[in-house]
This record gives sequence, C-alpha cells and structure tokens, in this order.
Amino acid sequence: MLLLDKGKMAKCVKDSKVIENYTMRLTSVDELRAVAELQAYVYEQLPNKQVLYMDSYEEMLKDIESGAKIIGVFNETDELIAYRHIGFPGKDVRNLGYDITMPEIELEKVVHLETTVVHPDYRGNGLQSLTLQHAVSMVKVLGYRHLLCTVSPQNLFSLYNIMKNGLKIKALKRKYGTDEMKSDGLWRFILHRDLEMSAYRSPIEFFTSKLNDLEEQKDLIENGYIGYWMLMEKRMLNYVRFNETAAQH
Repeated sequence: MLLLDKGKMAKCVKDSKVIENYTMRLTSVDELRAVAELQAYVYEQLPNKQVLYMDSYEEMLKDIESGAKIIGVFNETDELIAYRHIGFPGKDVRNLGYDITMPEIELEKVVHLETTVVHPDYRGNGLQSLTLQHAVSMVKVLGYRHLLCTVSPQNLFSLYNIMKNGLKIKALKRKYGTDEMKSDGLWRFILHRDLEMSAYRSPIEFFTSKLNDLEEQKDLIENGYIGYWMLMEKRMLNYVRFNETAAQH
C-alpha cells in the first residue's frame, strides 16, 4: 500500500519510554479487522464512553467500498497502533455540510474526518495531527475542499488537536441518535475548514465561553459566532464573530 511517512516514536512501557520505528500508510480492506479491533480496545479503556462513537466493521467496510480511506500507523512489528478514517459522503444525508447550511454546490467537495484512534501506549506522539496533515495533502490532490468532523465537547484533547489544525466550530448538535430528531443522540461540535480559504476577515466581536456551557455556545453559534480557538488549561473556547467570512487570498 501507499507509504505516507516513516520515522521514530515513543512507546510507553510501564514507567519508561522506548523509541520505536513507525510507518504510516493506507490500509487495505484485509486489514479492516485490525482497525475494528483497535477501535474496540481503545473504546474499552475510555472512562467516558460518550466521547467515541463506535463504527461497526460493516459500516467501515461499506464506507471503504464507497471510496473511503483509512490511514494506518504501524509499529516496527507491523502492528496497527493508530488510524484515521476519511470519508467522502457526497450528497448523502450524512454529509455534515447540511448541518452547517453549506451551499448544495459545495457538498460534493466535502471530506469527513471520521474516527481517529491511537493506542494508549503510543499517545503523546502527535499522531492525530500527523495523520490529519497527511489527510489534508491527500484530499487536496483529489480535488476536495471542505474538511468536516464531529468532536465531543467532553473530548478535550481531540478538540484541541482538531482546532489546532485549522478547523473551526460551526455548529453544536445532537448526532448519532436513533430517532429522526436525534433526541437520544450525543452532543457533538461540528467543525469545518475550507482548504481554499487562507484567513477570516474583520473580527468584530469576541466572546469566551466555558467548554461545558453548551447552551451558551449554542446561542453564540446561532448568533453568527464561530468557535475559533481553545484555551486548553482553562477549558474555555474563544468565539469570534466576523464582518464577513470571505477568504483573503
């Protein structure tokens, strides 16, 4: 499969760290069982299960058959220790572009940053950011423009990493529910990055909100604010309202 990167990383072994070689490449359909097993293992270690929505093997297989890609990170014994799932929803109802009222003409240019999982022994190596950077390079070549993803408000580190890589909060909704209104769904931020947009123009208002104050943030978003940056240590989010959101080229 296509080699994307290689290098060295640290593995936590008891109270020490061991340096190992890694490779990053696209996974094959034959490796999908290993992807599902890693997801299940990481899920079981989570103290708060709401931060990760589990994709079934069948869902991932269907997605791959529709063109999705999975970037895998492998240790020096070729064991899968992290992955990033990238989907291309087209005009399917799952397209997150609908959640941020994206113009219909842009929906075909949407990329979903789906589940990203890192084995606990290999955290701290920046693998979420590294796989995202390679994903951006890949989808640009393929002609896609919009990155969209969902992140739990309770998933502090994933939210920080995704915002650090240029995605901004554009909506806050319940997702993955069983009924049409998603009343039993999980609260998720919906984040977006336009790969053809270099900057926002003319900030006119700023507001800082506590990460766990979802009602306040819903009100801010409904009034035209964008979640722009995260203050990790304070668990706060900076919201900004712009005069216009056209790009500066």
